[in-house]
Amino acid sequence: GIYLQTIYYPYFWAIQNATGNALELEVESETYPVERFGNVPYLDVSGTLDSEKKTASLFVLNRDLEKARSFDIEWHETAPSKVTAFETLTGDDLKASNGFDAPKRVVPHSLTAPKAGARMTIEVPARSYSLIRFDMA
Repeated sequence: GIYLQTIYYPYFWAIQNATGNALELEVESETYPVERFGNVPYLDVSGTLDSEKKTASLFVLNRDLEKARSFDIEWHETAPSKVTAFETLTGDDLKASNGFDAPKRVVPHSLTAPKAGARMTIEVPARSYSLIRFDMA
């Protein structure tokens, strides 16, 4: 048999969805102290806009181990007409892995998509890495 390692999903999301041009994002997030690095933001967000496919994708890491985090999006120049995917990897055990005994222990889960528009609020679970894909047509 075979199983997918947990890192497969973020790489797969990037290969399938991080097309076009990188978005210039201004991310503001609460922070927490890390001895070696100073204050580190709870949320780390990157994104792309593909003008040919008329899609945009956001990739969101929530480092908060205890609670979900919300963030606001304000689109400039263009706005999405629809959220076509909202998936996340999360779990209580950050060291959990897939194996022959449990090949689907760590897999993405779909979340309820927010309403698309020029201004949006999105919430991502604690301890999560999420993909949000938009139609820009």
